[in-house]
Amino acid sequence: MTTLTIEIPEKVEKTLSDLVEQLGRKIVATETIKKKSLTKKEKQILDDLEESIKWVKLYQEGKVQAKSIEQLLSEL
Repeated sequence: MTTLTIEIPEKVEKTLSDLVEQLGRKIVATETIKKKSLTKKEKQILDDLEESIKWVKLYQEGKVQAKSIEQLLSEL
């Protein structure tokens, strides 16, 4: 087995990842190189988005239950 490391633009990462998986292989790791340093607010937004994505994946895997809109609104 050989591991290949390539640098690609972010906009094609998803497409290439899907292609690799369709060919029966797996993506071992991805790393995005930040082109600029982020502000504290931008880092917080990015962290919040990553946390949300983790919850969606857990839901899709059946590991957590989704809340109804009524439950979410009542928490506010």
